[in-house]
Amino acid sequence: MWMPKSILNPGAGAGAVASNDPNMVFVRSEDILSRPERNANGVLLQGSYTLKEGARMFTIYGTPTSHVKNYTTEGDEDKETIKQKLEIWTPGDSLDLNEFVQNNLGVGYEIIADNCVDERKRVYGTKCSPMKLRAEKSDDSSGRGVKLMFEQAVGSKYVPAHYDGNLVFAEPTDTDVTIEVTKANGNQYRVEELDATAAVDIASIDHDHGAFIDFIGDGGDDPATLSSGAATAATVLLVDGVDWTALKNSVITFKVFKDDGTTYLVEQSRT
Repeated sequence: MWMPKSILNPGAGAGAVASNDPNMVFVRSEDILSRPERNANGVLLQGSYTLKEGARMFTIYGTPTSHVKNYTTEGDEDKETIKQKLEIWTPGDSLDLNEFVQNNLGVGYEIIADNCVDERKRVYGTKCSPMKLRAEKSDDSSGRGVKLMFEQAVGSKYVPAHYDGNLVFAEPTDTDVTIEVTKANGNQYRVEELDATAAVDIASIDHDHGAFIDFIGDGGDDPATLSSGAATAATVLLVDGVDWTALKNSVITFKVFKDDGTTYLVEQSRT
């Protein structure tokens, strides 16, 4: 729960224009299997997005100096909401760009915007109030391109979230219950379907401290289970020691924590 605290001067240049990553990351709301939840203070997302089978995040380039990322509070007393807004200008008149506009009117998105100032990305849009597209093409003496504008149709109680979880551009790695949690295999793992249950074991792990790891269940008549305690290569810490069962499309998210030669997988969330 948020407690009042002083907000101090963050330092020289903190209010200067931020340099932007030109490629914004988009995920359709309908493609999301599970999304990270905000912590008790309502801004920081804990964990990572996982997507339905066959779904991917994708990027759209926007001229870095064209990025506009903001939010406003709206409404009369006792009716206040926060409306998030975002826009980019994408140069040119390509077929892919026009097909995106043609096929995405009315489609809900959650959009991940990065910058080159701090370590956290920002997420615009929420489950119940995603971002919706409006577009404006220009082809004149000032230049040629399309302004992509995204806004929530209905405000919510949330400012854009801070996010340091995974970006999902590939399918999860399929695995049996002996999981090689390596950088080469990515950050997300789909645990095999089982008719006779077996214990999940972390055979190896080389991810850095602070990385997020997601296990996605594939079910079966008697799914795999993961328990707290020492596995082969990592110690698993589950909230209240409650086992995770790899039911179809169930998700558990861990954060890698390294301390004095021991690697821990600390549960962040589960669905």
